[in-house]
Amino acid sequence: MKLYDAIIAGVEKHVAPLAAKVGSQRHVRAMRDGFIVAMPFIIVGSFVLILAFPPFDQDTTNGFARAWLDLAATHFDVIMMPHFMSMALMGLFVSMGVAYSLAKSYNMDGITCAALALMTFLLIAAPATDGNLSMSYLGGTGVFSAVISGFFSVELYRLMKKYNITIKMPEQVPPAIQRSFEVLLPVVAIFLTVYPLSVWLQSAHGMLIPEAILEAFKPLVSASNTLPAIIGAILLCQLLWFAGIHGGAIVVGLVTPIFLTNVTANIEALWQVSQ
Repeated sequence: MKLYDAIIAGVEKHVAPLAAKVGSQRHVRAMRDGFIVAMPFIIVGSFVLILAFPPFDQDTTNGFARAWLDLAATHFDVIMMPHFMSMALMGLFVSMGVAYSLAKSYNMDGITCAALALMTFLLIAAPATDGNLSMSYLGGTGVFSAVISGFFSVELYRLMKKYNITIKMPEQVPPAIQRSFEVLLPVVAIFLTVYPLSVWLQSAHGMLIPEAILEAFKPLVSASNTLPAIIGAILLCQLLWFAGIHGGAIVVGLVTPIFLTNVTANIEALWQVSQ
């Protein structure tokens, strides 16, 4: 018991105060809330994958398994559509959720900021080619970019409001119309900052901003894809619970972007094997 008491005392003295500060930081909370918003879509999309990829060997002779495999092969595109509209677009939901939560912490209009974040994310992650938008980075591989898009759009809008770089309308104008004109300059500012960077990165290095961000986080993602990293995250979560702090709210908010990137990599690997 002495060792246990010493561990708990150490956590309460050194780890708990730091974790409490991290957990109460507005950007960490916004990131956590953003993934909570996306969670229902991720869960539904995950169940659809089970239907589309039956857990049976292709050479099975079991009647039920054979019928399921044939049904999945015949109607694959129809079955996968809910996945494409949910889990495969998780970056959209994350960007809006992060921006909405961060905006509320600043007492700003959440819907407007969520729309700004969505535009920012689509601008950098879904370039149009022959009139079609690419979906390559709208899912798990784009979650880092989705979080950054939410942060950037809200902070830019907040700074512009702080220094009155907005279009002011007369008081007689309805509030909804005032907000529409107020957000015009932030939209222009995002286009003038983010889009030139995206175009330059594509022309100079042949990659999109989400691809560059993913490359920058690659060592962290690789390091997290190990048994010690998973055990460490779970252990830290439980230790914080013992110290009286909501461990899941802190640890999950920090590691979810990394874990979802790995989950998406697994889905893509399964897809390639099934082709």
